[in-house]
Amino acid sequence: MSTKISIPQALAKAAEFEENEEFDKAYECLKYAYSADKTNPEVLQQLAMTAQLMHNTEDAINYWNELMMIQPENPISYSQLLDLYFHDNKYEYYMTRAKLKTLEGRLQQAVSDYKKAISNTSDDKEIINARYLLAQSLELIDKPMQAIDEYLRILDHEHNENVYGSLAAIYYNHDKDSAIDILKRALEDYPKNDMFKELLAKIYMETGNYEASLDYAISPLSKAKALLMQEKNDEAMEILKTCPESEKKTPKYLTLMAEYYYNRDEFDKSMECISELEKLDGNNPLVFQMRALVYEKQGMDFEEHFNWGKYYIKKNSFDIALNEYLNAYNSNPKNVEIINELINLYSSMNDNIAAIEFTEKLANIDKTNVGALKRLAEFYAESGYDDRALEYLERLYEINPRDYDVLLALGKYYEGKKKMQTAKEYYEQFLKYAPSASLDREKIEKKLKNAAMDEDYEEEGFLDKIINFFTKK
Repeated sequence: MSTKISIPQALAKAAEFEENEEFDKAYECLKYAYSADKTNPEVLQQLAMTAQLMHNTEDAINYWNELMMIQPENPISYSQLLDLYFHDNKYEYYMTRAKLKTLEGRLQQAVSDYKKAISNTSDDKEIINARYLLAQSLELIDKPMQAIDEYLRILDHEHNENVYGSLAAIYYNHDKDSAIDILKRALEDYPKNDMFKELLAKIYMETGNYEASLDYAISPLSKAKALLMQEKNDEAMEILKTCPESEKKTPKYLTLMAEYYYNRDEFDKSMECISELEKLDGNNPLVFQMRALVYEKQGMDFEEHFNWGKYYIKKNSFDIALNEYLNAYNSNPKNVEIINELINLYSSMNDNIAAIEFTEKLANIDKTNVGALKRLAEFYAESGYDDRALEYLERLYEINPRDYDVLLALGKYYEGKKKMQTAKEYYEQFLKYAPSASLDREKIEKKLKNAAMDEDYEEEGFLDKIINFFTKK
């Protein structure tokens, strides 16, 4: 086109030509727009569709693939390519169908299509590409061993950093020894890959081979960690001193400093570092693990078990946490904090009986603990033990005679016992202190107007109950 026009104008002109079935001219307009912007999705889609109308299959495939790269979540490219590939290219057909099914979340079917793609080609590069995507899909559907097999088959044909990395990641979670082997193999092919070295150092650290960890460690902090684990404290400190100020405020640095002081039995300084770590990352289980280790070395049983309990809570290992908390409780059965932790843990484990047992212990130690008393009153009321519930309601009333929730509960208790005068007194106090927005105000006001709440109403006696029982018709 000799005259410069905008992309929207070119698209509009192409549409006019297509209406008149002048597809060659429409195609030229669209290619002009494409030369102006090769990433415009609308241009690419129109080009691909026009190419198909002109039976220009090769161009259509190229444009649909370009659109797919720009909009990988747009299914139209996949569906059009499936039609184009169906008769002439079964490999690309199954590859495209697998990608579409992955997009739709049908990963199991995608796996099947990747396998069909492999069986429909003899080209090594195509096989490797399909096998890599197949392995990734197998990982996503939680079939790590099958994914490993596919990755290893790729390595039989070519060296591939990404494949080594994927294998190392799977082995790391399932087989540390195999992870070590594959990383050593990877370093033979890629000796300058620091990521592989650091991961190898990490695995050796976790498996207790600190000397080997030091051999592969790249970062200063990894080297310092390996030295500290061998109690080569002075060498580790020389490395830590070289860290820039910005790094000295990171969780990893503070952890190593805490460990350094721990090794030297400088427990106060170790605890200071742990506290700084907690400020940065309060949810890190390591905070409580390190505290537990310090307390253990100091022979402080309660604090040791208490912090181990918190550590296992953070790790979601509730049964182990419970055992640690019970050990802490046995060391100091009057400690309110550990009793509260046990109540919360038993509640989260749906052991309501044990939770109530410790709530009673708490109420006996902390006699003004309103939360504990209310929980006990509610539990015994719901369980049908009204007299036990009354015991805790009365204690709550003594603590705060203006607590309208307690006043309401006391009124209901005495009303249930047919002690209407006493119930009336509590209901009147409830109306005095309850907020105007309380949903129970209207109900209680109606009760007080009812004749059954008359002051002269007497409790039905035992003899009257017997007479009434035998005279019922």
